[in-house]
Amino acid sequence: MPLKRALDGLVYLLVRVFLAFIGVLPSFLAYPFCESLAVLVYLLDGKHRRIGLINLNIAFPERDEQWKRRILRKSVQQLGDHLVELSRLHRLTPEKVKRRVRFEEGRGLENYLKAGGGVEPVLFLTAHISAWELLPVAQALYGHPLSFVVRPLDNPFLDRWLTRLRTRCGNQIISKQGSMRPVLKTLKAGGDVGFLLDQNSQEKEGVYVPLFGHPASTNSSLAALSRKTSISIVAGFIFPRHRRGQYTIRFYPPIEVSRSGDVQKDISEAMARLNRRIEEVIREYPHCWLWGHRRFQTQPDGRSPYQAGEKV
Repeated sequence: MPLKRALDGLVYLLVRVFLAFIGVLPSFLAYPFCESLAVLVYLLDGKHRRIGLINLNIAFPERDEQWKRRILRKSVQQLGDHLVELSRLHRLTPEKVKRRVRFEEGRGLENYLKAGGGVEPVLFLTAHISAWELLPVAQALYGHPLSFVVRPLDNPFLDRWLTRLRTRCGNQIISKQGSMRPVLKTLKAGGDVGFLLDQNSQEKEGVYVPLFGHPASTNSSLAALSRKTSISIVAGFIFPRHRRGQYTIRFYPPIEVSRSGDVQKDISEAMARLNRRIEEVIREYPHCWLWGHRRFQTQPDGRSPYQAGEKV
């Protein structure tokens, strides 16, 4: 335990020093530097490169190998850009956000307001797309803070630091473990709550719904909450614009969960609709998703597509 604590402390210090260095670099140097560093890690990290290619084979079987490798490389470069945004989150102000982040015309803040945002609580769905840590901070600086459910980092020093960073603009963090009670309390008080639901879920926590035509075990808590509370779900994502450091936020029209009397059917249908939203966005911006995650690890037949020896 003392050794782990020392290692965690060392990793924390290295991360803070690195982000402080990136934070003082001018943007025209910071973005290409972090993109190049991310590509170097990508070239050395065969494990996640392999996972990414398996995911791309599942999602885009019709595309050729060259296209898939190019998309995977670009997605890693996006992670480099995300590092730059993390290094600057503590300096963001409403004025800076309005210069760098805008809402998409026709699919922006009006859909959040249509769901009751600002008056009634809203449930948010988002995904690990582009600079996802910037999305809730920008939303808060535009005057609409929220609480969001996250899994604490294994490194307690990094977790405390990231929590401070995430909450400095009025947002709140709800730990994923035992989250139901604080989520309901927040909603009852009129607060919005956000979820990241594009990662693999254990079978006991989720439902199998299609993603790219493949069964994907998906955490069902968001649909269950919406059905229980009659609160609308708004899917929202952030995308890069052509100029580095410039982003667009898109909010889709609110989704209502049916109350047919068959709870499992209602939840499964709602989660399938939400997965279709995520898939639609990934198809439009394939270079922005986190492809290195074992999204299809849990399968109905118990056979993971990431098993050793699986052809890439």
